[in-house]
Amino acid sequence: MPFHNLNPATLRPGNGWRTGLMLATFAVAVQSLFLLETADGLLFQYPLLDASSYFSQAVAILAGHGKLGAFWQPPGYPYFLAGLCRIFGTHVALIRGVQALVLAPAGALLIWRVGRRLLPPTWAFGAAAATCVTGPLLFYFSQLLAAAPASVLTTAVILLTMRAMEQPGTRRWLAVGGMNGLTMLFVATTAALVPVLAVFAWGFGQPDHNPATTNGQGRRSARTSWLHVAALTCGILLVVTPVTLRNHAACGRWILISANSGTNFYIGNSRDWENTLTALPELNWNRVQRLPFLVSNVRTAADADAVFQQMAWQEARADPAGFMRRLAHKALVFWHGREIPRILNIYGWREASLLLRATVWRAGINFPCGLLVPLALVGACALCRNRKGLLLASACVAFGLLVSLYFPCSRYRVQILPLVVVLAGAGGLALLTALRAHQRRLAIGLSALLCAAGFAANIPFVWPTDQINYDAHTRYMVGMEACVHHDFHTAEACLQQALHLNPKLADAQRGLGTLYTELGDFPRAETAYAAAIALRPDYDTARVFLAKLLTERGQYEPALRQLLLAEESNPLNAEAFYTHATLLLRMGRPNEAAAPLNRAAVFNPDYRAQYQSLEEALAHAGGRTKTNALSR
Repeated sequence: MPFHNLNPATLRPGNGWRTGLMLATFAVAVQSLFLLETADGLLFQYPLLDASSYFSQAVAILAGHGKLGAFWQPPGYPYFLAGLCRIFGTHVALIRGVQALVLAPAGALLIWRVGRRLLPPTWAFGAAAATCVTGPLLFYFSQLLAAAPASVLTTAVILLTMRAMEQPGTRRWLAVGGMNGLTMLFVATTAALVPVLAVFAWGFGQPDHNPATTNGQGRRSARTSWLHVAALTCGILLVVTPVTLRNHAACGRWILISANSGTNFYIGNSRDWENTLTALPELNWNRVQRLPFLVSNVRTAADADAVFQQMAWQEARADPAGFMRRLAHKALVFWHGREIPRILNIYGWREASLLLRATVWRAGINFPCGLLVPLALVGACALCRNRKGLLLASACVAFGLLVSLYFPCSRYRVQILPLVVVLAGAGGLALLTALRAHQRRLAIGLSALLCAAGFAANIPFVWPTDQINYDAHTRYMVGMEACVHHDFHTAEACLQQALHLNPKLADAQRGLGTLYTELGDFPRAETAYAAAIALRPDYDTARVFLAKLLTERGQYEPALRQLLLAEESNPLNAEAFYTHATLLLRMGRPNEAAAPLNRAAVFNPDYRAQYQSLEEALAHAGGRTKTNALSR
């Protein structure tokens, strides 16, 4: 391989502070430009869905109101956000900017230090600078999501592992384990790196010339290898175990980090995966979320997650061939050049930024990953005899396989994208070195591999989410967030745009109903709710909102009909049963309210105290002895 001709002295780690300062300055400049470009962009005004959830959790943590049950999402990022909010306040735009301006230079500096151990100084600097202008990284650094911090932490894990490989010791491997455990608290699929790290902690292919740790034959003793693996494991457990114990105390189940793995596993592996994968909030997602409650005695989100996992494995055992085909398909798609959307479609955000348009595009090739992935494959081949190169390649492969066990998307792949950039730099260097050295066979072989991988990474394919109008859904989400923040003008504009882009989007009609209710325009709210129901007669939430509106207007019987239809569409809608009970009380029919009140309390124990108070009022109003209407 052409790398064999490189002078090992040129691959020293390097501590040039001027180079590091230059790199950090470049990263800050690029991110600052992107932040200025998008400061007034409509799509960047509010955190959406998961970002909104993370931010709300961070604010709750600051207020001393932590999560009551098991963590639904890994808790690392909400606590990271809470730390930023404690220092800089809770203004979303400011937190977004601070995060981007901290993560971008930190990620660039870390990947530069990784690159210096594999590439000549100029190429290492180039790879680090390239991460600053890699479109997906540029985008996600400023999104309030765990992906970008996890990419920086993953790079830190790899750097610490390389340092431990250079000077093995239990403390160094303990630090590697601690950092990997921390990264798992941001993105749980980082657990994919654990077996890879364990192999290298054992001393895979590494001669040890220290007489105190060898078996006399120049190889590390088994005792030393076991100590290093144990140190790695202890580091992970020291960080992760408190979260696991806290989850068990909260829900009685042994949940390693978060109670959403079974849900995601079902979404990506059910026999109906093409539909579950396209379920976006609100209506379609709610239908998926209530599936466990229909087949089992489920009380909590943790119970539902366990049932989702069981359902997925049952379907896999019923059709093992189909299950394996789906896994293979997803594994290939993970490495395709396209930025596969999940909740956010990065291609739909390009209009807000010239930088994003320049660094993420599709025109014959899917830039940038349609170029980076083939080059990274060439780089992995060129580094196949380099232990640190093998570490990078195996970490990327292991992570891709575990993510593919669920479902691939751009947001999940971005975590290892900096490592892919370094491997791509190695691939470019290998090809150039072969050409300069007139190694025709090698140059032809690498070029053929690059062309074949490039064709595979850019060939068009069909994916379930292709049927989703993401532009419409994004504007719907922005509109709902604007409504929450009482920016009613923006909310109405976005919801109307969503309907213009997709006239059949019932969620947007329901959103307009909520907006007009907030504004006190009840006739228009009623019209919007009715339109949502006309588009989707099973839209139980829209029926409940319409029933509340009709109740306030004194139209009790029409409201009651809507609630009965909502309960028929979704027998698990606690809000429908609760609203049903309160309506019957207003109608002077307290005895009839007992049954829906009981159902409401059973389906939503979080509101048991409120239901108990209402039950007491019901008992008093009905003139009967109080009974325990809240038990099954």
